[in-house]
Amino acid sequence: MEKKGKENGVAAMAACYQRFDPAAYLQYNYTPPRADFERKDSIVPWKLACLHRAFTEDVSGEVLVDIGSGPTLYQVLSGCEVFNKVLLTDYLEVNRQELRRWLQDEEGCNLDWT
Repeated sequence: MEKKGKENGVAAMAACYQRFDPAAYLQYNYTPPRADFERKDSIVPWKLACLHRAFTEDVSGEVLVDIGSGPTLYQVLSGCEVFNKVLLTDYLEVNRQELRRWLQDEEGCNLDWT
């Protein structure tokens, strides 16, 4: 009985991920008020500062691989300065499509990271 319950849980989680909406995620998490660069208590500027500090003080190398990028690339922006190659990966095709649209300057990109 326990195995069947785990299988149902995994199936439910997979179904949930397949309905993921990158546009809604980006709008909610990466536009004001969460990404308000005018406010000192805004979470996104704080995360960017922490990542910048980590990449400029602690790590460097040839290749940076971001596993589970989602539809975002903020987490590797500072890494581009200290790594020769940056690879973004994600399980969901919709997230990979979102990143591809931005990288290739295509129509339908939901957030301009420049």
